[in-house]
Amino acid sequence: MLDEAIPVRTVRAHCTDKPWMTPNIKALIKARQKAFTKGETPKYKSLHAKVTKLISNAKATYYKSKAEGSHQSNPAKWYKTIYKLAAATEDQQSLSSPDHADLMAIADRLQRSFIKPGQEIQPDTPRLQA
Repeated sequence: MLDEAIPVRTVRAHCTDKPWMTPNIKALIKARQKAFTKGETPKYKSLHAKVTKLISNAKATYYKSKAEGSHQSNPAKWYKTIYKLAAATEDQQSLSSPDHADLMAIADRLQRSFIKPGQEIQPDTPRLQA
């Protein structure tokens, strides 16, 4: 009788799952994909919005819980946690090397930023006669 009222559902957790991924989110993703394959567009759109909102909330809760707490009591631990969280998102970025034109543009911008303050300074010493 209990199985009829509350059926047991199996949701697999994978080692590649993000730490904020919950069984509820995974079940909704599965339902969303099922609606997509069946061509049920309104149901798919509704589930897509739900999944997006749940993932956003789960991420915010996870990162907030990781960042809070040890900031005042243990700043070193807090810094390490923040560093790990930042590094986890960095490896998602592409690691393409910049081309030569980009490097030249960066170098020119850097050079202008160092030259500009010197151009605004007027010398206090008078010019010497030769």
